[in-house]
Amino acid sequence: MTLKASFASVLRALRSKRNITQRDFADTTSRTYLSKLELGKSSITLDKLDQVSRRLELSPLTLLTLTLCEDNGKPPSELISKLQLEIADLQREDGLPGLRAIPEMSHQMRRLPRRAISGHESNSMQAELTFAE
Repeated sequence: MTLKASFASVLRALRSKRNITQRDFADTTSRTYLSKLELGKSSITLDKLDQVSRRLELSPLTLLTLTLCEDNGKPPSELISKLQLEIADLQREDGLPGLRAIPEMSHQMRRLPRRAISGHESNSMQAELTFAE
């Protein structure tokens, strides 16, 4: 399975679980574009990922994590642990030049309310995620 197909599968499953129709995404994106995403025929931009995630009441990171889990069969906890280690390594190496300092990560993950996770303000940064086939 490709990442594009995995994203399509996750998006369809989440939309179905939440009983949200494609028409319900009208304020977020067109039905045509959403259909192409769900069929794995289109790539998603970061802006659209943010908008779709908000409509699903999820963090974009959750949507990406579920996509990677679907693609490689690894549990979310394994991917999150890898993410924590990579960020910790970056912190030890003084982060990345030109980026804001990354706050120290807690060893304990705490559950945030959905609104706190997805309620961030969007900036107008536009980039396209292209999945290899």
